[in-house]
Amino acid sequence: MTQPQREFVKVILLAGLVLLLLSIIFRNRWPAEDEFRPEVFQEPVQGPGELPAPFDVAQKGFTYTVYPQFDYELWGMVVSSHYAGSFLDYAHEIWKDYLNIKDLCVIWGKNLETGAFRETKFWSRDFTCYYSWSSPDTGQQFSQSHISNNHLITEDDQLRKLVRSVKRGDQVHLRGWLAKYGHKGSQVVRGTSTTRKDSGGQACETVYVTEFEVLKRANPGWRGVFPFSLLLIVSSLLLLFLF
Repeated sequence: MTQPQREFVKVILLAGLVLLLLSIIFRNRWPAEDEFRPEVFQEPVQGPGELPAPFDVAQKGFTYTVYPQFDYELWGMVVSSHYAGSFLDYAHEIWKDYLNIKDLCVIWGKNLETGAFRETKFWSRDFTCYYSWSSPDTGQQFSQSHISNNHLITEDDQLRKLVRSVKRGDQVHLRGWLAKYGHKGSQVVRGTSTTRKDSGGQACETVYVTEFEVLKRANPGWRGVFPFSLLLIVSSLLLLFLF
């Protein structure tokens, strides 16, 4: 490699590093007010509906029984998520719970209108969505009944793939059944909340998903820049090392 070529590769490496830094900063920024879809301001819909009888589904060689409780439909913005298949998630592996795809912590309505989420820190663990703020004003504006942590389950491969793709800031719509479920023949079942006004360890909604759509992706451009910048960095380093 000639000296001019080497200098050019160094420029590419620097560009990759700059793009990587910018994508890390901007790929998870919240949507602007004018980017919200009107659907995400409405309340979830829950009702008795025409529920199916308990039914069996399978994942990775295990059979689970699902017990539908209510029809359920939700619109909102994802503020945090947890992938149940993560290597850091030991609990689902111990319990052989392969039906739970991903937990989506979602806000809607009032929490989008006030903008309090912009001053709130959200994070997820194996079964729980946490949030906190430093300003008392944010705490007064934030509505505890306009946020939910949703354990999403389904055996449909296309829906599972789509749910896994969801990230912070994405606006989503889901429909299905609030449901209990457990290993077939076991008396131990995972329950579900049936109200948005509860809190604590039993406040999460378990939803068997029959329909799911991403209404609007957050920062698709910067999300695309992130892997591209990594490719530039790795390729440049390899060229400099090899030649």
